[in-house]
Amino acid sequence: MKNTSKIAIIIILIGICLPTATMPFITQFRPVPELCLTSNFFQNLGNMVVVFGASHMSMPLNDAGVTSNMLAIPYRYLFSFGVILTCIGVGILVLFSGKKS
Repeated sequence: MKNTSKIAIIIILIGICLPTATMPFITQFRPVPELCLTSNFFQNLGNMVVVFGASHMSMPLNDAGVTSNMLAIPYRYLFSFGVILTCIGVGILVLFSGKKS
């Protein structure tokens, strides 16, 4: 296996694992049972926030339910970054998958 293939596989794995690994830290998830599955997913994707930090601090909360000493990233950015990394990895695999000259 060539080095470019190894790098591409690592990029694909990071692109898949990054959104999956941050799932336990998601807040603002509101399931709506009357909507179909896909529209519910995209509606929630816009609302979800990944929160890192200590939640036991007694700081005032803002609209997203995050204190000032927490790091909050909208999940849609992490999800898009994962999709972009996966596409880049697949593109590298396709470009360099030709036979050796």
